[in-house]
Amino acid sequence: MKLNRFILSCFIITLCFSPFAQTNYEYPVKPAPGNHFLTDQEGTPFFWSGDAAWSLIVQLSKEDAEFYLDNRQAKGFNVLMVNLIEHRFCTNAPNNFYNEPPFTGKMFTTPNEKYFAHADYVIRAAAKRGIIVLLFPMYLGYDCGIDGWCEEARRATTEDLRFYGQYLGERYRGYTNIIWCAGGDTDPSQVRDKMLACIRGIREKDSSALFSSHNQPESFAVSPWSGESWLTINNLYSYSTALYEQCRDAYLQCPVMPYFMIESAYENEHQSSAQRLRSQAYWPVLCGAMGYIFGNCPLWHFGGFPSWCGKTDWKAELDAPGSVSMDMLQRLFRSRPWYALIPDFDHKVLLSGYGTWGKEDYATASRAQDGSTIVAYLPSARPVVFDMTKISGNKAICWWYNPRTGEYTEIGAFETKGTHEFIPTSDEDWVIVLDDASMGFCPAGKNK
Repeated sequence: MKLNRFILSCFIITLCFSPFAQTNYEYPVKPAPGNHFLTDQEGTPFFWSGDAAWSLIVQLSKEDAEFYLDNRQAKGFNVLMVNLIEHRFCTNAPNNFYNEPPFTGKMFTTPNEKYFAHADYVIRAAAKRGIIVLLFPMYLGYDCGIDGWCEEARRATTEDLRFYGQYLGERYRGYTNIIWCAGGDTDPSQVRDKMLACIRGIREKDSSALFSSHNQPESFAVSPWSGESWLTINNLYSYSTALYEQCRDAYLQCPVMPYFMIESAYENEHQSSAQRLRSQAYWPVLCGAMGYIFGNCPLWHFGGFPSWCGKTDWKAELDAPGSVSMDMLQRLFRSRPWYALIPDFDHKVLLSGYGTWGKEDYATASRAQDGSTIVAYLPSARPVVFDMTKISGNKAICWWYNPRTGEYTEIGAFETKGTHEFIPTSDEDWVIVLDDASMGFCPAGKNK
C-alpha cells in the first residue's frame, strides 16, 4: 500500500500543469490591446526578461558575442538592451572590435557597410537564440553630454537624421527580433526634432516597427512624448528604493500600454545589495509590468570602460548572484499565469504584513484575475496574512519560493475560507505563492 501511494504521488507530480513557460516565441511581438503586455504572433503573452548589454555590438568579437548570448539564453534572458552605435563606452569608440567605424565620413549620412554587417551578425545571433534586441539607433547620453551622440545630433540637420532613420528602417525591417528605443539617459527635448526625424525615417521604411524610449532617471518612456503614436511601449527608469510607487503610476496610465522596468541600480554599482536587485525586479512584475531589464557592471560595457565600477572581467560576472536570481525570477513567473496578475494595491488579498508604503521593505502582491494564483514578494521576513477566499476552488496549495536559489517548499494545503497567517522560514527575502489546488500547477518555479 505504501509503495502504491508513492507511485501515485510521483504520477501526480509528473502531471503538474504549467502551460505558461513559453520559451519558443513566434516573433515579432506585438501589443495586446487593452493589456499591459506584448504577445507573440500566436497570441502567447511575452514575459520580458532583459539584460543590459549596451556595448555588445561594438565591444565584442563575433566569438565573444556568441559566448555571451549562449549564457544569457541559458538563464532565460530574452531581451537585450543594446547600442547600435557607441560613442564612449567601448575600447575604440566609436569603432567596433574590428576597428570599423559606423560612418566613413559625415555623421549619420555615410554608414559603413562593414560596421553594420557586424551589427547584423550579432542581431541575427540573438534571433537564433530567441532573444529580442532593444536597439538604440543613437544613444544620446546622460544629460546630453559626452557619453552619447547628443552633440552630433545637434549639429546634424533633420534631413541627415531622417536619412539615417530611413537607412536603418530599410536595413532592419525584415528582422523580427528588433524593438527600437529612442533617446538614452536624458530628456530628449534638447534634440527633439532630430530624434523625431530619425524615428520617422525608420517608420517610413518599416511602419510596423515597435518603439519605446529611454529618458532621464525618474521618468516614464511616455513622459516627453505625449501624443506620439509611434511610441507603443512604456517603461519606467528609476533609482528609487521604493520604485513600486512609480510602477503603480505606470500601471494606471491611460490609455493602457505595455510597460517594463527599463533601468534601476546595477549589480556592482549604486551600492546595490543582492536583495535590492531582486526587489527592483519583483516589484514591477507584481505591479503589472510585463518584465524588467537587469544590469551588471562590467557586463554592460564588456570591460570597455575600466573606470566604471573598477571591473573589467565581464565573463566572471556572467554567473554572479544577480544574474542567477534573475533566472530564478523568470522561472517563477513563467510557471504561473503572470499576465493575468492584478496588483493588490488596495490590500484586499494581502491583508497584513505588507509594511509601509514608501519604504524599501514594502511587500507587493498580485492575484490572477480568475483567482487561480496569488504571488507576493517579501523584501524581508515577516508574518503575512492572506484572505484565502480570494483563491478559487475549495483548496489552496501554498509554497515558499526562495528567490536566491529557486528552491521551493510546499507549505501545505488549506481551505479557501477566512484568513491564514504564513511565517517565512528564515530572515531573508521570500516569495510566497498560493494556488487553486484544482488547477494542478507545478511547484512554484518548476515548469514541467
